[in-house]
Amino acid sequence: MEALLKTVKEKNLQAETIVSIFHDICSASKTENGTTAMFLAEPKVKSILARNYLVEVALECVTGNNNTIHTPSLLALLQLGGLLTTNRRYALIIVDVQNDFISGSLAVGEGDQVVPVINNLGSSFDIIYKTADWHPSDHISFHSNVCSGHHPLENPADTKMFETVKVKGPPSLNQTLWPDHCVQGSKGAEFHPDLKVFPGEVKILKGMTSTVDSYSAFWDNGDTYHTPLYEDLLKRGVTDVVVCGLATDYCVGFTALDAARHGLRTFIVEEAVRGVAPETTAAMLERCRAAQIKLIKSRDVSTLVTTPSPLTADVVAAAVRTTQAHFSTLDA
Repeated sequence: MEALLKTVKEKNLQAETIVSIFHDICSASKTENGTTAMFLAEPKVKSILARNYLVEVALECVTGNNNTIHTPSLLALLQLGGLLTTNRRYALIIVDVQNDFISGSLAVGEGDQVVPVINNLGSSFDIIYKTADWHPSDHISFHSNVCSGHHPLENPADTKMFETVKVKGPPSLNQTLWPDHCVQGSKGAEFHPDLKVFPGEVKILKGMTSTVDSYSAFWDNGDTYHTPLYEDLLKRGVTDVVVCGLATDYCVGFTALDAARHGLRTFIVEEAVRGVAPETTAAMLERCRAAQIKLIKSRDVSTLVTTPSPLTADVVAAAVRTTQAHFSTLDA
């Protein structure tokens, strides 16, 4: 290790080489935490990994020979980037509180009632994301585009509004047909005017690809394209997310399910969501419960966020393992 560190210090190694060396250290079946810590203590290593490669290394490199997480190396890396603290770290994800979903072409019943609840929730968080549908005018979810033949269907007769159809693709996916909504640059795509602008909030745009819809704020409906949301959560050391917004049975629900799939402890605030229809809302909430997503009252959010809750090595390792498995499946 001393010789290796001398090489790192004295030679002008490329960043990719340093990442590769770290990968080799973590992959060694008998690597001890002290060895990893020595390597990470070198300022040049720390700078490169923390600044440029933290997410990539956390997701891809911190594995053992049996393709499992090497927990000591993972924890050393996360501590290096300031991602692992003694307690959990929470983020608020505000889903699609946009004009078209409140008073526009695809208004959700009582959608306006979530706004004051969300405004109050925001005061409990220092990490806040606002997601937004940001569709091109030729988007596949628009009933008008399917009727015009812009996106061919397996059965061209299936063109009723709000029906679920099979699109030829690529990709070939089931698609619910909606009124035109949240078109890029339109008034309907703007956030509701009564929704607060929170300090440091991060905007996540989704549904920008014409040929596939995106209910989740993490992935499109075909699990092909992903937004920057998960990488940003990882960089900030977020372990838990609280989800709210519109609509429960679609974008809120799928965002929560993907958060849980990525190993994040996930909560949905009951008074801060509304659904399109009672049947689909009930079905989505049942899916969320099955995924260990918890429903929480708005009055309990502040206590949840401010009460210390220790974060264990096993919890962190499980979260990254879940994410690795998902990315590996997509790459296969």
